[in-house]
Amino acid sequence: MALRCGRGAVLLAGGLLAGLTACGGPAPTPLQSQYQSSEERALRYYARGELPRALQGFQDSLRWAEIADDRPAIVAQSLNVGAVALALGEWSLAERNLRKALRVATALPDPASLLQARLGLAEIQLRRGRFAAVRTEFQRALDQGREQRDNAAVLAALNGLGLTYKGLGQVREARQFMDEAEALARSSGEKRLLAAALANRASLALSVGETRQVDAWLAEAVELDREAENLPGLAHDLALLARVRQEQGDSRGALELYRQARTIARHTGQQVQAQEYEQAIGLLERESSVPLR
Repeated sequence: MALRCGRGAVLLAGGLLAGLTACGGPAPTPLQSQYQSSEERALRYYARGELPRALQGFQDSLRWAEIADDRPAIVAQSLNVGAVALALGEWSLAERNLRKALRVATALPDPASLLQARLGLAEIQLRRGRFAAVRTEFQRALDQGREQRDNAAVLAALNGLGLTYKGLGQVREARQFMDEAEALARSSGEKRLLAAALANRASLALSVGETRQVDAWLAEAVELDREAENLPGLAHDLALLARVRQEQGDSRGALELYRQARTIARHTGQQVQAQEYEQAIGLLERESSVPLR
């Protein structure tokens, strides 16, 4: 899924919010026009990082697709609702829509969308900390992504396996998958994919106290996400970099980065992350006597 969540998992399947099914022919019907209008509105909100509004737009588009009984459009919009709900931490809504996408994609059949749905469901389990159970799902997705020559799905699965092994405390295996993810992301030329891979490597290094390369990885991730205007990813990068500054004893630098991350999280509607950053700011202020305003 092309989204991030605070300091949690960073998976990137890519392409989910682009190239969606269009119902129309030369002259769209009223139902098709409603679908397209809702979809276009949702995509505009998503591009601006306004995730709650994007979610509503995708839900509206899904409703029109269901009314028109357009199965490919139902799959596409169910995936989009699931992806944005996942980014907002609405697990039940995300899971419900991803399962709908899985069911309809299976019936069509649509192997690419089926793989996207499975990756999204695996990410939910990863974020819930079910590491042992989700390992098999990511390995299966990795095999299918390679078979379908879907680099974005392969990257998502590699990142997922890296984070899964990180959660299991198997650092060597986690690093191997993340190294492979970074190499593939660099060869793909996709800024968001590479930024996610670098942020994952930095997160793993921080978890085991290896900070030698973390600054460089996160500086590059921040630059890539700024260029791509990937606001959820940028907030995640900045928060990780703030942790690095904390560990380096640079309280002022950490505060500035957390404030930037908080501003972005508030804008995107990611309230859980915004609260985390607010708490980090409060703790730093108490420890360093640096005023908030």
